[in-house]
Amino acid sequence: MRYHFRIPDFPDSNFEIESSIWTGKSKVYMDDVLLEQANEKGKPFLIPTSEGEYIRAFPKSSYPDLVPVLEIKGKQIQIVEKLKWYQYAIGGIPILLLFIGGAIGGGIGAVGAITNFRIFRQEGSAVSKYLKVVGIIIGTYLLYFIVTAFFSVLFSKN
Repeated sequence: MRYHFRIPDFPDSNFEIESSIWTGKSKVYMDDVLLEQANEKGKPFLIPTSEGEYIRAFPKSSYPDLVPVLEIKGKQIQIVEKLKWYQYAIGGIPILLLFIGGAIGGGIGAVGAITNFRIFRQEGSAVSKYLKVVGIIIGTYLLYFIVTAFFSVLFSKN
């Protein structure tokens, strides 16, 4: 998923970060152009200045968020707004499937929780976001029970 953000040192430029939850790798775009990533320690993105130089932007993990922050000149640039504690609590309810469903429940729950956190960051009204999140929570539990019922039937015949 791509997230739009601004950097104070570049007020006329639009930035986007694309972050993979599966690989942990990120790509940063400046005005729709992919920025080069240096091979030095910390793998900084190189942001070109009008003087022909580069400013290094270091991606840093931002636990519990899956979207990193960028550190530029010692200052952290928040890419996405941090969720409130209750949004993490509500959005993370599908993770509880890990305790009742082991690996299958945990996998389904993790996908549900990540989806919920993304929904909370979308544009739109709070009511629609919470309705979608409740739908995802119900959907993850239903999917878990359908999958376990399927495996139960499948393995009970053998």
